[in-house]
Amino acid sequence: MNDLYESIGTIAACAHANGDEIDENIRPEDNQNIAHGLDIYHRSQFMRIGKTTDEERFEITSPYQFVPVLRTNMSDAELAQRVSVDLDSLPPAEQRQAIHDACQPELREATSQYDAFVDAFSQEVEPVDTDLIRISYGDDELWNGFYVRDHCYPGSDSFSIQEYRDLVSTIRSVRIQAMKLAHEVVEVFDNAGSEELANESTPEPKPYQHSSPGFQ
Repeated sequence: MNDLYESIGTIAACAHANGDEIDENIRPEDNQNIAHGLDIYHRSQFMRIGKTTDEERFEITSPYQFVPVLRTNMSDAELAQRVSVDLDSLPPAEQRQAIHDACQPELREATSQYDAFVDAFSQEVEPVDTDLIRISYGDDELWNGFYVRDHCYPGSDSFSIQEYRDLVSTIRSVRIQAMKLAHEVVEVFDNAGSEELANESTPEPKPYQHSSPGFQ
């Protein structure tokens, strides 16, 4: 257990040295398959760094979900037409469920264009050693976004602030590129601009990378 806490302390020290905001601790009851770790914000972008249950490595993930974007660009009147209950009367978890259900037509359309997104991503996004993981919703596994994933070994003697900085910078870069590409390829976003998208500039490409991102 001491090794675990030392690894989390190393991550916290690197995040602090890098100017990142440490949001909160995470524990096994907070997230599936993540034992312990930290939620951080790197240049305003949310990331979760957590130890997987049966491995020494820590995963770093940063999500981008479609439903919050679709909801932001849906008027209250339109939302009210799609749901059969007063959202204000529902507890938060049931409100989220109702909003997800209301966005199913857009998610179905996005799902039909997932293969086109994957093809475009493989061709247009600079190669990196990260995974791009599909986020699905509901029994039909509708496409509801993605998260970028990489990993690190903060318990290793060779782990450094530079390695941490490279990892979070790469994850941020890939997420921004994937987010912009999704808004170009997926037609439901034609009239659903993202405030986050408008505020992000395309990162400068690195001199070289090693392999194409993996899709799962």
